[in-house]
Amino acid sequence: MNTSHAALLASAIDHELLEVERLVVLIQREQTVLVSRHLDQISPILELKSQALQVLELATRQRISAAEALDLHSANDIGEFFASDLAALAQWQQLQLQAKLAEVLNRSNAQLVRCHEEANHHLMSLLSQQKNQEMGYSADGRLSHQSGLGRPFDRA
Repeated sequence: MNTSHAALLASAIDHELLEVERLVVLIQREQTVLVSRHLDQISPILELKSQALQVLELATRQRISAAEALDLHSANDIGEFFASDLAALAQWQQLQLQAKLAEVLNRSNAQLVRCHEEANHHLMSLLSQQKNQEMGYSADGRLSHQSGLGRPFDRA
């Protein structure tokens, strides 16, 4: 085993893990904002999330490059490579767990966004229907919400 390449890979994994953990924190904060419906706070989080994803992409490329220098082309290859280095193996497994957590949280947030969009669409539809209904008096003198079936308030 080439120890300098192994050390580079371990360092790249540590760096990528740090970036994934930062992303997880942002995604959790995003989820809190989505759940609490404080949507005015979402824009700065999305900007930070975008920046974090760019930094993470670079860290991932560095890890892939370091792994390929050791002829490791899959997650299993990396796991087997670190079988005798329990600390590095633990970091690798933690990276995989955190990446999965980020994926699940991000998918959950996407579902929350869809729910907000559906609720807003439904509300807008209801408001539009109310706007299009005329208030008026029916033939028996009662208030009517039915369009075209009564005398509107503003007509004699």
